[in-house]
Amino acid sequence: MSAIDDFLPPRPTLAARFPGPLRVLSNSFSDLLSLFPETGFRYRMMPFRAVTRRVLVVNEPEMVRRVYITGAADYEAKSPHFRQALEPVIGDSMFLNSGAVWSSRRAVMQRMLHPSRTAGFHPIFVQGAEEVAISWRGRVDVSAGFATATALAVMRALFGERADPDAAAALAKAFSAYEGSVLAVDFGHIFGLPKRLAGWQMLHARHHARAVRAICARAVAAAEVAPEGLFAELRAALGPDELPLMDAVQLLNEVAMLLLAGSETSANVLTWTVYLLASHPPSLDRLRTELATVLGGRAPGPDEFNALPFTRAVIQEAMRLYPPVPYLSREAARDDRIGSIQVNKGDTVMAMPWLLHRHELLWDAPHAFRPDRFLPDAPRKPPRFGYLPFSIGPRVCAGASFAMAEMMVFLAVLTQRLDFAVPEGFKPMPRARLTVRPRAGMPLIATAR
Repeated sequence: MSAIDDFLPPRPTLAARFPGPLRVLSNSFSDLLSLFPETGFRYRMMPFRAVTRRVLVVNEPEMVRRVYITGAADYEAKSPHFRQALEPVIGDSMFLNSGAVWSSRRAVMQRMLHPSRTAGFHPIFVQGAEEVAISWRGRVDVSAGFATATALAVMRALFGERADPDAAAALAKAFSAYEGSVLAVDFGHIFGLPKRLAGWQMLHARHHARAVRAICARAVAAAEVAPEGLFAELRAALGPDELPLMDAVQLLNEVAMLLLAGSETSANVLTWTVYLLASHPPSLDRLRTELATVLGGRAPGPDEFNALPFTRAVIQEAMRLYPPVPYLSREAARDDRIGSIQVNKGDTVMAMPWLLHRHELLWDAPHAFRPDRFLPDAPRKPPRFGYLPFSIGPRVCAGASFAMAEMMVFLAVLTQRLDFAVPEGFKPMPRARLTVRPRAGMPLIATAR
């Protein structure tokens, strides 16, 4: 694809240099992306002090490798803000835990979500995609629609026939409200307040967290009657002592984590992918040509994904431009050095896919929508350790294969069945708190083909 064909999708207008304290304060109530300057797409590392705390943004592949792979044991713990932001919803789940607890639960998740088992979830993906293709007509907020559809897919994987579509819709709505009420910056932490005083900014968010937890708890209670699906495996997991690995509260925490992490990534990526294709007809035409040649109007089978390289590349490019998780935040367990920078115990060290995925030294035309860059024969390969859509290292997303297969099925079915148009004058703007979402949803016009 040439520069003439490039589509430059919307992104925030950034300042030329780091904003001052008042701008940081103002921006933090709504967005994380605009806290960084335009030069953030060029720096290798950005160390800065946030009042009483020090934050280091590693923005170069070898530094990412040092923190998240070779030195992962020293940066295992999530940052205080990350823990505070997610703990009300997912408790002490594997996502926030570390050490022996993390290792034991991670082993269970890896068995449950191993790539070799992805084909078993395939009918769930096809069912969900076909339901969406039938129901979407006219002006549709595809962001909310995908959130519900992917939540229902994870519920079906967890609970089988007991999955409730109304509960999936309620869960998607409740988590959207929660995510929208979490501030991008942990003021209690950066001002050095004691933990008992640092939670004031979460008061509103906790109301929505209780709603999310209640929905998850009702789903678990219904599933306890006759456990099936992944929930049955999770409940039956044993520790080294041959006793149940998790008590009732811990089991609920892991279910909440699976429901949210398993649906949020796919929903956000699909939302941006459909928008990008609706905005760039050449890529949509090429995608449909591939789908027509291989599938002829039907859903892809579980063994046909490799025959759809451009379909996969479109999704990968959407994750590059709008990474579902905008930052990977860790706390240093000891003093260290990264390059020429001294890291002190307790410092927050972050990799930001939002910056890395658009880094001017790592990518050609970094802000342009170019799916070709992910094709197997692309002349320049995506930088290893510079592309982190599912995190990286020991804590890489255990459900990455599940998510990728789900997204490919949804995209293949929907683009064959529906046309999408962007309403006149509408320009979505990404906004990041816990995930990268369109600030005002994603209303598109859907018509049957």
